[in-house]
Amino acid sequence: MDFYERLIENPLFFKWIYHPSKEIDAYWEYYLVTNPNHAFQIKTLKKQIEDHLKYEEKKLTETEKRKLAKRIILQLGKAERQKKRHLVVRNIMRYAAVAFLFFFIGSSLVYLYMGNRQSQSITGNTGLPSQVQEPLLIIGNEEQIKLNQGTSELSYSSDGEIILNHAQVLKKEDNNEPPKMNTLVIPYGSRSDITLADGTSVWLNAGSRLIYPSRFVDKTREVFLTGEAFFDVKKNDEQPFVVKTVDVNIEVLGTRFNVLAYPEDYSVQTVLAEGKVALKGAGAGLFKKTIQLVPGQMAYFNRKSKETNVSKVDVEPYILWTQGLFSFSNTDFNRITKKLERYYDIVFHYDNPMKGTIQITGKLDVTQDREEVFEYLEKLTGLYFMKITERQYVIK
Repeated sequence: MDFYERLIENPLFFKWIYHPSKEIDAYWEYYLVTNPNHAFQIKTLKKQIEDHLKYEEKKLTETEKRKLAKRIILQLGKAERQKKRHLVVRNIMRYAAVAFLFFFIGSSLVYLYMGNRQSQSITGNTGLPSQVQEPLLIIGNEEQIKLNQGTSELSYSSDGEIILNHAQVLKKEDNNEPPKMNTLVIPYGSRSDITLADGTSVWLNAGSRLIYPSRFVDKTREVFLTGEAFFDVKKNDEQPFVVKTVDVNIEVLGTRFNVLAYPEDYSVQTVLAEGKVALKGAGAGLFKKTIQLVPGQMAYFNRKSKETNVSKVDVEPYILWTQGLFSFSNTDFNRITKKLERYYDIVFHYDNPMKGTIQITGKLDVTQDREEVFEYLEKLTGLYFMKITERQYVIK
């Protein structure tokens, strides 16, 4: 997947062309300035699409928008090859593309969506590595600390210490100085538990990123998430807690809830276990009104239709991952393998896509050796997991 194809997979790119706003214009202006190597390609593709739209007499559907973009990409590719200008990165594996989106949305966007005071501090974290192989803690714009592969635990003490796995003091901050924006990056194949300075606990799933201050000193406690996390928020009536994603802001006082917001997915899911939360659109026009959830409800925001549906659910399957368990009920097999790809940092290929539509029910203990998990799934589905490399499997 080359750069142009990755670009059109980003919903914010189409929003910039078809539904521009001050916020989205500001985001792309900022991104072009901070990423000059990509500026020419981004501007070229945008202009080509806009030129074609001048001659369109009807409103395009989402599918038609993508087809138009892909036709233009083919034309641009031919032109670049003729000029022998190698402006795209070739032979990138699927996870490198996801890592690009992870960086593309997870770092730059926070400049727009965090509060004014915190957004000024957070700009120092935008120059993050686009491909992260190991769990990483970035403190301000000063240092990067590698964490444990697999599972790691971080905690922030009241006297300014950052402690890893209940033992190692990584750093001590002077509480007389302004708080710094920290970024916790958890790649596929790893997970992390973190206790924030206010006592809030966060379980961060594989392929996720959390940006947060070392101390909460503003009127609201704001963090920015891409990926999946379960929050157990310390109640503070005077200082509401806000989880910000690209599409949805979730405001709480004290509660327990799960947020699923991977940039490559077509939805954002918020499941409430305890307390109350209020959901608002992160951009103009996403929500007609604030949506309130009560325990046992899930809000499902569709990034394509911009619609949000609220339904009653069994909370347990959505939060068991924090204990290393996956729970499924009549779930398509391809949704399960997608979760396993993130958890183990591997890639599955189906020899027949229809096999991914098999529905299964049960629980998986993914803390076991992955080969044992695959053997269990083979017995459950009648399929065969053929190992190609350490990270590549074919399901037959």
